[in-house]
Amino acid sequence: MRYSLNLGQDFKAALAGWVEARIYVAVAYITTLAVVDRLEPQPAFSPVDDGLIPWDGTWYRDLASGGYDSPELEGGIRFFPLWPLLGRLLGAVGDRPDIALVIGANLLALVAGVLMYRLAMQETDDPEVSRHVVRIFSLFPSAFVLVLGYSEALFLTLALGFVLFARSRNWLAAAVLGFLAGLTRPVGGLLALPALVRTLSSDRDRTSPPAWLTVASAPLGTLTFLVWAERAQGGWRVPIDAQEELRGAVREPITRIITALVEGVKGDAGELLHGTAAVVLVFLLVVAVRRLSTDLWVYSVPSTLLLFAAENLNSMERYALAVFPLVIAAGIVSHASLLRRWLPTASAVALTSFTILALNGVYVP
Repeated sequence: MRYSLNLGQDFKAALAGWVEARIYVAVAYITTLAVVDRLEPQPAFSPVDDGLIPWDGTWYRDLASGGYDSPELEGGIRFFPLWPLLGRLLGAVGDRPDIALVIGANLLALVAGVLMYRLAMQETDDPEVSRHVVRIFSLFPSAFVLVLGYSEALFLTLALGFVLFARSRNWLAAAVLGFLAGLTRPVGGLLALPALVRTLSSDRDRTSPPAWLTVASAPLGTLTFLVWAERAQGGWRVPIDAQEELRGAVREPITRIITALVEGVKGDAGELLHGTAAVVLVFLLVVAVRRLSTDLWVYSVPSTLLLFAAENLNSMERYALAVFPLVIAAGIVSHASLLRRWLPTASAVALTSFTILALNGVYVP
């Protein structure tokens, strides 16, 4: 059976997991409020007070309101511009960019689920497996950020749409999405790799200007922001330097994983969490390379390695969401084993726990 486009089927497949994830986040939010309100003395830092825009969400909200030149937002240049710009545009009515960011993120998360189902169907040609993939996507432990005012839902929608359009050789639509993805996240430029694979796979496409425009589109989006930074902020490296100040110098990824595990065994709970997550992600990368199409694993390999290439591994699990082929790999490998019965439940427990820890200020999403 070959997959045929059916919007109603795709939407239905995505909706159940989308609703389920929001129920778990709501439970975590209410639980956190109940706990924090009873603490004496009250904690000095309580992200739950920021509602559904905690942590980086407050940066996006304030950038949407004040822009990069606001004196209170020093260091905000590390956040790429498309998401705060959308927050400013959508929040213009009522001057509430925070509400716009939360609503926009949740709607885009549903769209991303629909696109994930379509891509999974292309990879597996199996509706049952594809529904399982979308549920894993919705309940991925770090997927609680898709409920918050974060940029992940936007990037995933753009990236998934980019791959699907490139596969159908709708080059101009793919190029538009690629350019926007490059304006959303610093890793957006890596989308050039799946487009390159598709372009080189056909003699006709190798000489097609729209195909090569698609290959260049995501890096051009990133370059556009860096050129703006050169002119407006005094240097094209300003966003990069701001990110390195937070994340630390680039490290060799395999050594960094080993270091995290060693430090974790010595008692560093955060490093143990990151190291364990890294091992799981490497396993999923191996599955992706063995089981998925070339355009997906070619994107996955450098994207995954970059997750571990920083001194500070905070937010690594969230960044892993951008490597969406790993989610498809998780769905495929777990559907064909005993994991199918308990992995969604375990993932839902982890998602709820991560949400509670993040809203309490213990875990950095």
